[in-house]
Amino acid sequence: MAGISTKGVYGVIATYYIYSHQCSSAVKSVEIAAKMELPQNYLEQILLILKNANILKSIRGAKGGYVLAREAKDITVLEIIEALDGSICDFDTGNNRDCKLLSFWDEARKGIKEQFNIPISKLDEYTNNYNNFTYMI
Repeated sequence: MAGISTKGVYGVIATYYIYSHQCSSAVKSVEIAAKMELPQNYLEQILLILKNANILKSIRGAKGGYVLAREAKDITVLEIIEALDGSICDFDTGNNRDCKLLSFWDEARKGIKEQFNIPISKLDEYTNNYNNFTYMI
């Protein structure tokens, strides 16, 4: 089974950051790296892949940086991850197409795709879950 690499995770983080901070202007990769504590050089490679996948668009110049290439409601977490990592739903069931567990693996693929096939804008709902977290000793 393929998994989600740090590249995929960082891609989702960066794209969500751009979505939530691009109101007035493009977002610089240096800002994303600093604020989200991501390695700058690795982030640049990720952003280039996302640009080539038509998820992000780069703006040149002093006020340049990255913006979403499309509306946030039209960019899914699954699309970002698969642009960077390939399919997250490839299970190697071998050459045995008569395997009695194929329906299980098909259901697993369906569930994974359903969970990750949400718009990047819907991640706002998840960020609120951690705002009220308090840790006491």
